[in-house]
Amino acid sequence: MRRRWRLLTIGTTVMGIMLLPISAGAHDPEHDHGTHPPTGGGAPDLHSDNMTLLKNLPKVDNATQSDLAFEGRYAYAGTFTGFRIIDISNPAAAQQVTFFPCNGGQGDVSIYNGLLFSSVDTPQTKPSCDSTNTTASNPAAWEGVRIFDVRDPANVKHIASVRTDCGSHTHALVPAGRNSVFIYVASYGVTPGSLGPHCRQDHGKISVIHVAVNNPDKARVVATPPTTGVPTFDASRLELDDLVPPGALLDTRGCHDFSVLKPLKLAAAACLSVGQIWDISDPTRPTVLHTLTTEEVRAWHSAAFTWDGERVVFGDEAGGGALPRCRAQDPPTTGAVWIYDVTSGAELGHYKLPRAETGVCTMHNFNLVPGVSRDILVSAAYTGGTTVADLTDPANPVEIGFYRAGDPIAADTWSSYWHNGFIYANDITRGFDVFSINHPAVAGAASLSRDNPQTQEILFR
Repeated sequence: MRRRWRLLTIGTTVMGIMLLPISAGAHDPEHDHGTHPPTGGGAPDLHSDNMTLLKNLPKVDNATQSDLAFEGRYAYAGTFTGFRIIDISNPAAAQQVTFFPCNGGQGDVSIYNGLLFSSVDTPQTKPSCDSTNTTASNPAAWEGVRIFDVRDPANVKHIASVRTDCGSHTHALVPAGRNSVFIYVASYGVTPGSLGPHCRQDHGKISVIHVAVNNPDKARVVATPPTTGVPTFDASRLELDDLVPPGALLDTRGCHDFSVLKPLKLAAAACLSVGQIWDISDPTRPTVLHTLTTEEVRAWHSAAFTWDGERVVFGDEAGGGALPRCRAQDPPTTGAVWIYDVTSGAELGHYKLPRAETGVCTMHNFNLVPGVSRDILVSAAYTGGTTVADLTDPANPVEIGFYRAGDPIAADTWSSYWHNGFIYANDITRGFDVFSINHPAVAGAASLSRDNPQTQEILFR
């Protein structure tokens, strides 16, 4: 028995990569995961009785709205053309304080003591925020991680840009003390157009950036560890033959995302072809503890640890975020999240949206509720909206709440996270949503002063 005690364009996008090239310098409002047809538009919202939509802040800048991070009274919401700072001190009356324009998708964000880090995975003409899209073959093209001082939301400052090979599709923070943090950068070359002087097809590595919090303008890449034991990802596993021409997708050994469990010095790496659990005692030299190879997983996309560190959840982005995978005819294993034992690597079970959805649907970005006695998952599911599930018995997971917006703008949700008593979603087309949920399983959940969903800084046992 697990013991717990409280411790204080036209075209398609796949895995966030545009399949058709964008002309140099062009601003492309459809440059996103978000060309999905709005299947719910004009229909009533579909939701469980215990979930309520409290607030919506419509999308900004006609751009894809992507990931979220939280610190103090603010939520930081990434977009493909910058980021928003949103005051959530009163969640039901959340207000945008700042939109800071800074071109370059996909805008994956993290926050640490007033420093905001943003991933750029679209080649840019220059590192500064007034850049425009260019091609990876341009020898001057830049992509990587930008660093901002956001301590004064009315006076955001761009203070550094760190180039990383193949850009930064996503990243996760590895705190190393009050004044030091490492950044694990996931990237890959999955289309011919993404290859260039700083990006080769196989890739087969991650980038590790070190940032001295008191001197962030000196941030730099300090290591590029190989993706040891990661086999080449066969892009045909995405089953996109009807959407993309032959050769439009390349094979790679890059990783898609990470989750860091700082107290146990562990990371979970979703590396497209496999999932791995790493020992990160030396953040610049991660070592592989387990390589997970569940055959039903088509694309290892995201990860999160349970807050006691005993289990890890990996998400499968079957169809690459471009195909419906929650239809009645789809298997219950397709596009699911999968639960594993951290110590042994044993597969324990899986969970998927329990109702049919005809739009582009698969489990996407998620986290777990901290400081409660059960393993409660909150996850985005694209046009399936947001789902909340009890994974405590991983062989028999149960949905305990859901919300799929329909009218007037249908859900197409990139990220859904629990934070300090509420659920926050960043939706590709709707913008920023705030939900409440009434269920005893989340009663008494812990509050966190800083909450990067991909970096868990404390344990609850």
